[in-house]
Amino acid sequence: MVLEKLDQQKSIETNRLWLKDEIFKIDQFCFRQGWEMLISNSGMRYQIISSKNTDIKPVVGSEVIISYDIRLMDSKQTRCYHSDSSGLAKFKVEQSLIETGINEVVCCLQKGDSAMVILPHHIAHGLTGDSKKIPPLSTVLYFIKLIDVK
Repeated sequence: MVLEKLDQQKSIETNRLWLKDEIFKIDQFCFRQGWEMLISNSGMRYQIISSKNTDIKPVVGSEVIISYDIRLMDSKQTRCYHSDSSGLAKFKVEQSLIETGINEVVCCLQKGDSAMVILPHHIAHGLTGDSKKIPPLSTVLYFIKLIDVK
C-alpha cells in the first residue's frame, strides 16, 4: 500500500515536470516565431489569423466542418496531416473522438475564421500519440479554418 502510494506520487510529480517543461517549450517556440497567442485554462494556445465576423459560433452538439494542417511543434514544423490530402474534418462538438483541444478551440471561433492553434499533448494525442505520424507526448500545431457550423 505504501509503495503503491509512493509510485502514484512519483507519477504525479513526473507528469507535473513534463507539463512544466512542455509549457516552457511552447512559450519559447511562440517567442521565436513572434506569435502572441491567447491561452486557455487547459493550456491551449491560439491566435485568430483571419476573422469573418459572422456571429455564427459552434456550441456543444453543433456539427462543424474544418479544414486543417496538422504539424509537429518541432524545428521543421513537420507536417502530419492536411485536409487537402485527407479530406475535411466533420464532427459534432464535444460528441466525437476528435482531440479535446480541437473541440475547445472551435468554440472560440466563428464560421469562416482561421486560427493557429498549439495543443499540449494532454489535449492533443496524449501519452501514446496517434500510432501513425504523431509520436507519444507530442505538442501539436494546427492551422484550422472553421468552414461550416450547423
